[in-house]
Amino acid sequence: MATSTNPFRTKVDLNAETQRIKVQIIKKDDESVVEEGEFAAADVHANLRHNVALYGLSKLLQDRTSEVEVGPGKIAAMGAVMDNFKAGNWVQERKSGTPVVSAEVEALAALKGLSVAEAQAALKKYDVEVRKQILANPTIVAKAEEIRAARKTAEGIDLSNLLPAA
Repeated sequence: MATSTNPFRTKVDLNAETQRIKVQIIKKDDESVVEEGEFAAADVHANLRHNVALYGLSKLLQDRTSEVEVGPGKIAAMGAVMDNFKAGNWVQERKSGTPVVSAEVEALAALKGLSVAEAQAALKKYDVEVRKQILANPTIVAKAEEIRAARKTAEGIDLSNLLPAA
């Protein structure tokens, strides 16, 4: 099976206070920083700032709904992300029942006896196309359907008894 052969990874830190982005290229084997750069939002030409902002919003909507397959429901998931932004929430809060982890990854974890984090780490070793093939395994697909059905049932569960007393 093909695994990712790139010996480097990218780390990006956003600093909202200074409106700067720090990017580091890190060598995977020893975690050393081999290259870094810093980019300021203020350096973007005024004529392009709106385009850059819209592109960023577009990417955020796509990234934060990447677990939702393209088709009916994708726009609703993007709407849920946008609702978080409208409410001032940067951290992705899932109030509408849209899971942070795809059902396929959760299925892989369950079938292999792994935690979700372990399953995600194991998948990360592979190229995107290989990951898609792994997650398309019929056993994983069947288990993912069970998980989706269970998630729908869980949406109706009342957790209000876990809230602190007012």
